[in-house]
Amino acid sequence: MSDLQWKSKDFYLSCVIRASGFELVNLERKEHDFSVFVFDISPQKAEEIISLHWSKQLKLPTRDLIEAINELRTRLKSGV
Repeated sequence: MSDLQWKSKDFYLSCVIRASGFELVNLERKEHDFSVFVFDISPQKAEEIISLHWSKQLKLPTRDLIEAINELRTRLKSGV
């Protein structure tokens, strides 16, 4: 994995990263019907955002989060 990429199988954490303004660069299809989201963000920065999320300190516009959920859900269904 590149130092500038972060990967996750977790849909909602991926939505948080996307809503935080980071680009989804790839959706890796794996066996057994699961996918891995690949983002253009360093693992350290992703972990910082996730830590803020779990401690309820991360502030995101609701619309951005909803748009991220819809975008990633569409990407999963379309296979793109």
